[in-house]
Amino acid sequence: MYLIDYLAKKPTPLIWAIALLLNLLIGVIDYLTGYETGVEVFYLMPIGLLSWLVNRRAGIIMSVISTATIMTSNLFAGKVIQNYLIEYWNILVYCGFFIVVVDLISEEKIISDNNKILIGKLQKSLDEIKTLSGLLPMCSACKKIRDDDGYWKQIEHYISEYTEAKFSHSICPDCKEKLYPGFGKNK
Repeated sequence: MYLIDYLAKKPTPLIWAIALLLNLLIGVIDYLTGYETGVEVFYLMPIGLLSWLVNRRAGIIMSVISTATIMTSNLFAGKVIQNYLIEYWNILVYCGFFIVVVDLISEEKIISDNNKILIGKLQKSLDEIKTLSGLLPMCSACKKIRDDDGYWKQIEHYISEYTEAKFSHSICPDCKEKLYPGFGKNK
């Protein structure tokens, strides 16, 4: 995975060059091993590379190039085509298989990118959340709270510091009657 992450930071032409060289190398190995030996599955490496790092269209183009490389290496290896209909069928099967893989890889890349975005949003949300937990030492008389450094703070200040809560002040009916008896009553 580290190689893919490294290559993802490289320019697209370099990725294309690597994929084409890889395709050529596999084609040479395909030629050297002869047409009887099946190495077609290895052509998925450059196809997958382009599908993941570039886009779906690049993967499809590499699928066609890989199919042409398979045909060329088999012909150079001495394969004699006796029934062209079967040979065309085999070409379509290779190309179709490669394109199905391209579609699967492209969909997985979209899902992976969406997951990275969602994980980033989730991490940002988690970073913004502040919570209070545990026991809070509170003065029984003035209701100040002692923080981790030993300083006593007004409860409003302490809660605002450790949460997203904001305070506005008012007077409850009981305190209003106690502090301001008769205030606001109709006579």
